[in-house]
Amino acid sequence: MSPPLKAVLFDLDKTLADWPPFLQHIGLILRNKGEDTPRMTGDQGGTFPRGLGWFEDWMRRTQAPGYSPEPRVLNMFDVLNGAEVPWGIVTNGTRWQHVKLRNMGVAEPECLVISKEFGHKKPEPEVFAEALRLLGGVNPAETLFVGDNPRMDIHGAANAGLLTAWVRRGRTWKLGPPQPNFIIDHVEEVPAILGL
Repeated sequence: MSPPLKAVLFDLDKTLADWPPFLQHIGLILRNKGEDTPRMTGDQGGTFPRGLGWFEDWMRRTQAPGYSPEPRVLNMFDVLNGAEVPWGIVTNGTRWQHVKLRNMGVAEPECLVISKEFGHKKPEPEVFAEALRLLGGVNPAETLFVGDNPRMDIHGAANAGLLTAWVRRGRTWKLGPPQPNFIIDHVEEVPAILGL
């Protein structure tokens, strides 16, 4: 039997917030019908094909102002805060993640690990270890990681010893083990996983 969950970590993009609609459309054109791009040696599940780094950089700068408050996300954080459940965010990105959170109406948590600022990115174990440290040294087996990317989020967190909840976004799990401990449609389901 697993120990009770005491803390939650979230991915940001496409977990806590959708891309603005016009960027979703561009992303779907570049991706394989909404699935991750085909694997290449050394790839770990990024959204954009190799050679389009300049375009990804433009999108990250452009998408930040398009983020806005989402009541279901804000309500979910209210529930966690009301129950005094520590939570944080682990995101692969740049300084623009700060702008996204501000535009979403989410106060930056004490536990905010942004890959370009920290020097490691998901699925590397260092980012998860840093987040657990910022949460006060909580046990990974008592921490839930919530994310949408099978490799970066679910496999990365599971390999670091965390329990996982996959935001499926209309998809079915195809990657194989380690499989997510929970499969959800929206982060508003997280409090129920914790029994809140």
